[in-house]
Amino acid sequence: MNTEELRIIPLFKNMSEDILRIVATLVGEERFEAEKVVFEEGSSADRLFIIKDGEVEIRKLIDKDEGRYKLIAVLVNGEFFGEMALFLDRPRSAEAFAKTDVTLITVSKKDLTSLFERSPDAAFKVMEFFMSVIMDRLRSTTNELVTVYETGRLVIASHSISELAGHVMESISNAMSPEAGLFIVWNKFNREYEICNLIGFDLDPGASLPDNDRLIGWLIENREPFLSFDLKNEKRILVSEYSIYYGCSMVAAPFFSHDRLLGLILLIDRTRNNAFSFENMILLSAVGGYVSVALENLEYMQEEMDRIRLSQAKSTIPH
Repeated sequence: MNTEELRIIPLFKNMSEDILRIVATLVGEERFEAEKVVFEEGSSADRLFIIKDGEVEIRKLIDKDEGRYKLIAVLVNGEFFGEMALFLDRPRSAEAFAKTDVTLITVSKKDLTSLFERSPDAAFKVMEFFMSVIMDRLRSTTNELVTVYETGRLVIASHSISELAGHVMESISNAMSPEAGLFIVWNKFNREYEICNLIGFDLDPGASLPDNDRLIGWLIENREPFLSFDLKNEKRILVSEYSIYYGCSMVAAPFFSHDRLLGLILLIDRTRNNAFSFENMILLSAVGGYVSVALENLEYMQEEMDRIRLSQAKSTIPH
């Protein structure tokens, strides 16, 4: 590839011309069709991948028999993965899966080692650049882990759904600064998804979503987070201008207990497309995992209290 082609890729946009010329001599190109594995978890690692176009999922195997995976990241144009192959002689720690047709630019450890032998100064400049990008990624990951940890700590300490909702929405607001958001929980008595906490909405107390809401139906059917960069042209669900969550972009993470949808967190931006990223979706999903456990515990505690009250009431009835 020439330097003009590389310069179009966001990762190389700010790279100096002398380093870019060096990189151009190292890179290769590979294509994968949608739903093909780029590399498997545990396979030998020999090169770095940079996405020229398309989307790639990074995921870890949870249950081999059932084919279940934990989604770690969804990467798009200009992002890279498999970078530790350049620094460590270790197998791949996760699987890379082509979500769409993808074209990947590759930098092999063998070629980089050869460059060190031919021109140590040039090789050092290339490694210095990649290290700076990796450090930026690590800082971002650290901030996300802190958010998940702090939210999990507060969630575990919550003694009511309202307290739980308040803690979660405050943490999400601090981490992502959404324009508007809802914390929604299934109310088994009125059989509606009740709004327990909100940001940036002007809704009456007790507002809710019916159980036949299109977003609710999509979450139950797909059992995964929902992310829309352009909500007004969304094909998966129809969002009317009268909908509570009408806007330009949206991300929603469900709370599941086995097959039951206990609720969801929903974030909206009413004025901007592409307001939320795959990283936001995964962060919200991680928080949702804590919330699912907390809701189950609160439900169990409430049932225990109801049983105790019933037992006490029965004991006061004269025989």
